[in-house]
Amino acid sequence: MRHKMIISLLLCGLGSMQYAQAQESAFQTSGVIMGLSNYLWRGLTISDDKPSLQADIMLEHETGFYAGVSFETYRYQGDEGIEKDYEIDYYAGYYLTVNDELGFGFNAMRYTYGDSHSNLEYTLSMDYNSLNLALNYDQDFETWYSEANYALPLAQYGELVIHGGYYFDAETMGFEDKGELQDSAYDLALRYSYPLLSQLDLLLEASYQEFEHDHYMIGLAFNF
Repeated sequence: MRHKMIISLLLCGLGSMQYAQAQESAFQTSGVIMGLSNYLWRGLTISDDKPSLQADIMLEHETGFYAGVSFETYRYQGDEGIEKDYEIDYYAGYYLTVNDELGFGFNAMRYTYGDSHSNLEYTLSMDYNSLNLALNYDQDFETWYSEANYALPLAQYGELVIHGGYYFDAETMGFEDKGELQDSAYDLALRYSYPLLSQLDLLLEASYQEFEHDHYMIGLAFNF
Protein backbone atom coordinates (compact mmCIF):
# COMPACT_ATOMS: atom_id res chain seq x y z
CA MET A 1 0.00 0.00 0.00
CA ARG A 2 2.75 2.45 0.72
CA HIS A 3 6.40 3.38 0.51
CA LYS A 4 7.18 3.97 4.16
CA MET A 5 8.88 7.01 5.57
CA ILE A 6 10.98 4.76 7.78
CA ILE A 7 12.28 2.84 4.79
CA SER A 8 13.13 6.13 3.07
CA LEU A 9 15.00 7.32 6.15
CA LEU A 10 16.95 4.07 6.47
CA LEU A 11 17.81 3.72 2.78
CA CYS A 12 18.85 7.33 2.25
CA GLY A 13 21.65 6.72 4.71
CA LEU A 14 23.03 3.65 2.98
CA GLY A 15 25.07 5.56 0.43
CA SER A 16 26.89 7.70 2.97
CA MET A 17 27.38 5.25 5.83
CA GLN A 18 30.45 3.50 4.39
CA TYR A 19 30.37 1.20 7.37
CA ALA A 20 32.39 -1.56 5.68
CA GLN A 21 35.66 0.24 6.33
CA ALA A 22 34.79 0.83 10.00
CA GLN A 23 33.31 -2.55 10.89
CA GLU A 24 35.06 -5.91 11.13
CA SER A 25 31.86 -7.76 10.25
CA ALA A 26 30.49 -7.71 6.71
CA PHE A 27 26.97 -7.39 8.15
CA GLN A 28 25.33 -4.61 10.12
CA THR A 29 21.87 -4.32 11.65
CA SER A 30 19.91 -1.13 12.21
CA GLY A 31 16.37 -0.33 13.20
CA VAL A 32 13.85 2.13 14.54
CA ILE A 33 10.84 2.08 16.89
CA MET A 34 8.34 4.91 16.49
CA GLY A 35 5.30 6.17 18.35
CA LEU A 36 3.35 8.46 16.01
CA SER A 37 0.18 10.52 16.41
CA ASN A 38 -0.83 9.60 12.84
CA TYR A 39 0.09 7.03 10.18
CA LEU A 40 0.69 9.13 7.04
CA TRP A 41 1.32 7.68 3.59
CA ARG A 42 1.50 9.68 0.36
CA GLY A 43 -0.73 12.42 1.71
CA LEU A 44 -3.28 10.03 3.23
CA THR A 45 -3.94 8.94 6.81
CA ILE A 46 -3.90 5.15 7.24
CA SER A 47 -4.91 5.37 10.89
CA ASP A 48 -7.98 7.65 10.69
CA ASP A 49 -5.82 10.48 12.13
CA LYS A 50 -5.21 8.32 15.24
CA PRO A 51 -1.91 7.10 16.80
CA SER A 52 0.19 4.34 15.25
CA LEU A 53 3.00 2.19 16.66
CA GLN A 54 5.68 1.30 14.12
CA ALA A 55 8.97 -0.61 14.12
CA ASP A 56 11.55 -1.65 11.54
CA ILE A 57 14.72 -3.74 11.58
CA MET A 58 17.14 -4.14 8.67
CA LEU A 59 20.18 -6.31 7.97
CA GLU A 60 22.76 -4.88 5.56
CA HIS A 61 25.79 -6.42 3.86
CA GLU A 62 28.90 -4.52 2.83
CA THR A 63 28.22 -5.37 -0.83
CA GLY A 64 25.06 -3.21 -0.76
CA PHE A 65 22.43 -5.94 -0.35
CA TYR A 66 19.92 -5.60 2.49
CA ALA A 67 16.69 -7.12 3.82
CA GLY A 68 14.29 -6.24 6.60
CA VAL A 69 10.87 -6.44 8.17
CA SER A 70 8.57 -3.79 9.63
CA PHE A 71 5.40 -3.65 11.74
CA GLU A 72 2.69 -0.96 11.87
CA THR A 73 -0.72 -0.55 13.44
CA TYR A 74 -3.46 1.11 11.41
CA ARG A 75 -7.24 1.65 11.23
CA TYR A 76 -9.76 1.16 8.44
CA GLN A 77 -13.45 1.59 7.72
CA GLY A 78 -15.18 -1.72 8.42
CA ASP A 79 -18.80 -2.91 8.48
CA GLU A 80 -19.10 -1.81 12.11
CA GLY A 81 -17.24 1.48 11.80
CA ILE A 82 -13.54 2.17 12.28
CA GLU A 83 -11.63 -1.03 13.11
CA LYS A 84 -8.05 -1.60 14.25
CA ASP A 85 -5.57 -3.86 12.47
CA TYR A 86 -1.84 -4.37 11.95
CA GLU A 87 0.55 -4.50 9.01
CA ILE A 88 3.74 -6.54 8.56
CA ASP A 89 5.98 -5.74 5.61
CA TYR A 90 8.93 -7.70 4.22
CA TYR A 91 11.50 -6.10 1.94
CA ALA A 92 14.88 -6.67 0.28
CA GLY A 93 17.02 -4.75 -2.14
CA TYR A 94 20.39 -3.52 -3.30
CA TYR A 95 22.04 -0.11 -3.00
CA LEU A 96 24.99 0.87 -5.21
CA THR A 97 27.20 3.71 -3.96
CA VAL A 98 28.90 5.32 -6.95
CA ASN A 99 30.68 8.04 -4.95
CA ASP A 100 30.05 10.39 -2.02
CA GLU A 101 27.43 12.26 -4.06
CA LEU A 102 25.63 9.58 -6.12
CA GLY A 103 23.88 6.30 -5.36
CA PHE A 104 21.26 4.01 -6.95
CA GLY A 105 18.86 1.56 -5.31
CA PHE A 106 16.37 -1.21 -6.08
CA ASN A 107 13.83 -2.42 -3.53
CA ALA A 108 11.02 -5.00 -3.48
CA MET A 109 8.48 -4.88 -0.65
CA ARG A 110 5.62 -7.24 0.23
CA TYR A 111 2.90 -5.53 2.28
CA THR A 112 0.67 -7.82 4.37
CA TYR A 113 -2.38 -6.67 6.34
CA GLY A 114 -3.45 -8.89 9.22
CA ASP A 115 -5.70 -11.61 7.85
CA SER A 116 -6.50 -9.50 4.79
CA HIS A 117 -4.84 -9.09 1.39
CA SER A 118 -1.21 -8.39 0.52
CA ASN A 119 0.49 -6.58 -2.33
CA LEU A 120 3.97 -6.30 -3.83
CA GLU A 121 5.70 -3.05 -4.80
CA TYR A 122 9.01 -2.45 -6.60
CA THR A 123 11.06 0.73 -6.25
CA LEU A 124 13.92 2.22 -8.27
CA SER A 125 15.69 5.16 -6.63
CA MET A 126 18.54 7.58 -7.14
CA ASP A 127 20.27 9.78 -4.57
CA TYR A 128 22.31 12.79 -5.64
CA ASN A 129 23.63 14.83 -2.73
CA SER A 130 20.49 15.87 -0.81
CA LEU A 131 18.04 14.92 -3.58
CA ASN A 132 16.25 11.55 -3.65
CA LEU A 133 14.17 10.46 -6.67
CA ALA A 134 12.11 7.25 -6.70
CA LEU A 135 9.73 5.42 -9.02
CA ASN A 136 7.40 2.83 -7.44
CA TYR A 137 5.28 0.21 -9.19
CA ASP A 138 2.59 -1.74 -7.33
CA GLN A 139 2.22 -5.11 -9.05
CA ASP A 140 -1.19 -5.91 -7.54
CA PHE A 141 -2.85 -2.48 -7.93
CA GLU A 142 -1.00 -1.92 -11.26
CA THR A 143 -0.22 1.69 -10.35
CA TRP A 144 2.87 3.89 -10.70
CA TYR A 145 3.93 6.43 -8.09
CA SER A 146 6.86 8.83 -8.55
CA GLU A 147 8.35 10.94 -5.80
CA ALA A 148 11.06 13.50 -5.10
CA ASN A 149 12.51 14.23 -1.66
CA TYR A 150 14.95 17.02 -0.89
CA ALA A 151 16.70 17.13 2.50
CA LEU A 152 17.72 20.46 4.03
CA PRO A 153 20.14 20.05 6.96
CA LEU A 154 19.51 22.73 9.59
CA ALA A 155 22.80 22.36 11.48
CA GLN A 156 22.07 21.73 15.16
CA TYR A 157 18.34 22.25 14.53
CA GLY A 158 17.74 18.95 12.73
CA GLU A 159 16.65 18.31 9.16
CA LEU A 160 13.73 19.35 6.95
CA VAL A 161 12.63 17.15 4.04
CA ILE A 162 10.48 18.54 1.22
CA HIS A 163 8.42 15.81 -0.49
CA GLY A 164 6.40 15.75 -3.69
CA GLY A 165 4.65 12.71 -5.16
CA TYR A 166 2.50 11.88 -8.19
CA TYR A 167 0.31 8.84 -9.01
CA PHE A 168 -0.07 7.51 -12.57
CA ASP A 169 -2.76 4.99 -13.62
CA ALA A 170 -4.33 5.26 -10.17
CA GLU A 171 -7.94 4.21 -10.91
CA THR A 172 -7.61 1.22 -8.58
CA MET A 173 -6.71 3.52 -5.67
CA GLY A 174 -10.27 4.91 -5.60
CA PHE A 175 -9.45 8.64 -5.79
CA GLU A 176 -12.62 10.59 -6.62
CA ASP A 177 -13.31 14.21 -7.53
CA LYS A 178 -16.94 15.34 -7.74
CA GLY A 179 -18.04 11.72 -7.95
CA GLU A 180 -15.71 10.83 -10.81
CA LEU A 181 -12.87 8.32 -10.49
CA GLN A 182 -9.46 9.91 -11.09
CA ASP A 183 -6.47 8.25 -12.75
CA SER A 184 -3.85 10.56 -11.22
CA ALA A 185 -3.20 12.38 -7.94
CA TYR A 186 -0.42 14.41 -6.39
CA ASP A 187 0.66 14.96 -2.78
CA LEU A 188 3.01 17.33 -0.97
CA ALA A 189 4.62 17.09 2.46
CA LEU A 190 7.05 18.75 4.84
CA ARG A 191 8.88 16.40 7.22
CA TYR A 192 11.05 17.61 10.07
CA SER A 193 13.28 15.62 12.41
CA TYR A 194 15.14 16.93 15.44
CA PRO A 195 17.67 14.92 17.49
CA LEU A 196 16.53 15.07 21.11
CA LEU A 197 19.16 12.56 22.25
CA SER A 198 21.84 10.49 20.52
CA GLN A 199 19.30 7.82 19.51
CA LEU A 200 15.99 9.64 19.96
CA ASP A 201 14.45 11.94 17.34
CA LEU A 202 11.40 14.19 17.34
CA LEU A 203 9.36 13.83 14.12
CA LEU A 204 6.89 16.31 12.64
CA GLU A 205 5.00 16.10 9.35
CA ALA A 206 2.36 18.10 7.50
CA SER A 207 0.96 16.61 4.30
CA TYR A 208 -1.53 17.47 1.58
CA GLN A 209 -3.18 15.17 -0.97
CA GLU A 210 -5.07 16.45 -4.01
CA PHE A 211 -8.37 14.78 -3.08
CA GLU A 212 -7.99 14.59 0.72
CA HIS A 213 -7.89 16.93 3.71
CA ASP A 214 -4.60 18.12 5.21
CA HIS A 215 -3.06 15.72 7.74
CA TYR A 216 -0.50 16.22 10.50
CA MET A 217 1.77 14.02 12.59
CA ILE A 218 4.04 14.34 15.62
CA GLY A 219 6.05 11.44 16.97
CA LEU A 220 9.20 10.03 18.52
CA ALA A 221 11.69 7.68 16.87
CA PHE A 222 14.21 5.56 18.78
CA ASN A 223 17.06 4.44 16.50
CA PHE A 224 19.26 1.45 17.23
